[in-house]
Amino acid sequence: MNAPQIFKPSVTKTDMFWYPTSVAGLSSVAPTASSLINLDADSYFYCVALTCTASIAGAAFTESTAPLPLVSVQINDTGTGKYMMSGGVLIPGLFGDGKRPYRLPRPRVFNPNATINFTYDGSLLAAGTTYQIQLVLHGFKQYL
Repeated sequence: MNAPQIFKPSVTKTDMFWYPTSVAGLSSVAPTASSLINLDADSYFYCVALTCTASIAGAAFTESTAPLPLVSVQINDTGTGKYMMSGGVLIPGLFGDGKRPYRLPRPRVFNPNATINFTYDGSLLAAGTTYQIQLVLHGFKQYL
């Protein structure tokens, strides 16, 4: 049985895609950091969900012990020159986990060849806590 044409990337010029970004060593001693995602020049990216994975000093964890980082993030889209929020938002309030991603109310479109800048602020971190954080933007690409 052949797949319906609507599901074929070669026909629709769309395909699923994930953009990850990460930061390591965020701590009460070094509470600020930044990371970025350079978007591909061949497509628009439609972000539909956000997830976060964090670990404290690389320690193993289970689903019930997964840390919720008390770190805020601010996102800047260079394709539009705009911040996506008026100030930093705590990561657990904006990013879900892999089983329960934060679903956007409508897709957020990012222009081809844009850069998405993430600025982290861990000023609420307890002394001795060091995070490794990976954020993932889930969505699909619409090829030009």
